[in-house]
Amino acid sequence: MAMNENQKKMFLGLYQMLLADAEVHPKELELLYQIGREKGGFTEEEIQLALFSPNTLISLDSLSDDERIEYLYNLSRIAWADGRIDDKEKNILQDVSKRLGFADENAEAISDFLLKEAKENKSFEEVLQTIKNS
Repeated sequence: MAMNENQKKMFLGLYQMLLADAEVHPKELELLYQIGREKGGFTEEEIQLALFSPNTLISLDSLSDDERIEYLYNLSRIAWADGRIDDKEKNILQDVSKRLGFADENAEAISDFLLKEAKENKSFEEVLQTIKNS
């Protein structure tokens, strides 16, 4: 099953986070592939095709609220994959929050929350439940 355009766009956005600190840690790359397999059941070949396809533009306009949160959470997971967070990764997460339609004044709080949850290695279902209960 090949990735549809929306899945490819989301995946490329995750890849951008992986590149944010200019050092691709093997654990970050491993997590990126794991997310691809978990989220869509994609093969390594399909993932590589998505990453290295030159004609994919990243636009996340058509995502549902849950998909936007999941995307941000996966970005947070990738940011933590190497065991540390730098300012560039935090800034990317905040910028993506804004691009996804979250209010500018909430971007930092959203990012901090998702980074905390990712550090604790919570499942997306647990994160979503915490959000819906607050």
